[in-house]
Amino acid sequence: MSGYFEVYRGIANAWECDIMGHLNVQFYTGKASEGMGHVRAACGMTPAYIRETQHTMVAGHSLSRYVRELLAGDVLYVEAAVLGVGEQTVDLVIDILHADDGALSASFELTCVSFDMRSRRATPWPAEMRQRLATMVTPRRDTPRPPTTGGPTSGEPAHGYADTFITARGSVMSWECDEFGHMSARFFMARAADAIGHMKERFGFSRRLTRERNWGSAALEYTIEFRREMLAGDIYTMHSGLIDVARKTFRFGHVLVEDCSGEVCATFDAIGCMLDLDARRAMEIPADLQASAAQHIIEWPQPAVARLAAE
Repeated sequence: MSGYFEVYRGIANAWECDIMGHLNVQFYTGKASEGMGHVRAACGMTPAYIRETQHTMVAGHSLSRYVRELLAGDVLYVEAAVLGVGEQTVDLVIDILHADDGALSASFELTCVSFDMRSRRATPWPAEMRQRLATMVTPRRDTPRPPTTGGPTSGEPAHGYADTFITARGSVMSWECDEFGHMSARFFMARAADAIGHMKERFGFSRRLTRERNWGSAALEYTIEFRREMLAGDIYTMHSGLIDVARKTFRFGHVLVEDCSGEVCATFDAIGCMLDLDARRAMEIPADLQASAAQHIIEWPQPAVARLAAE
């Protein structure tokens, strides 16, 4: 089998939409994650196979792009394809599409890792499964623009780099963990989405101001590197800062640290824009907010992650 195949069909529920009135990024991730059960089954990893062998695949890297809003009540479906396979990895694309006209809403490019649930480590594909994956490889049906996140920055700011600051802190709940025993990708994204509110307050893009002006924000792109599992009961802190600010966009960086070990669980590199909520269009960032934001630009990638756990 090759080509794109459907892995999820559903709706944008009102409770999944945020204060901007559109589907929150954690629920885009959640719908892509729900579709992964069908992806794994198509690759030969049925639920029965996973239970018997304790072998599955998990995300190691994610690049997501957000193209068109999904509003409460919008119907949607999700399609996936295999783009390539390595010794212990597989490259996937997962597209979230509007059911009424087939227009792309969001796209995820994932590098997933063959994962031994007993040792909790990456492992090479069994030969038969790797051969099966190779038969599924198909070309992309689109040519996306080059990513903005995950690449170099625009250079050191004139005033020097600022320190990161804490934007999220808490514990992993058991109900946030998936069938493989670790926190699901949706809840990694939930931490990053909630952190944005603290970041905007920090440089003057306050909730009071957004209510007065009917301004909002929207994610355009996320690059996530998953570095360590997060298990139920783990305690964490998110350290964040601004990577860059432009005429219409902000670029954020987050580092999620497990506090007892000091290990980095994930890094997030994200692009977002200001949104005119009346016109539902991106808007230019006012000059005073650009200037305020520029005072919080951090070095990226973060050079001193080890010390973050002590902050």
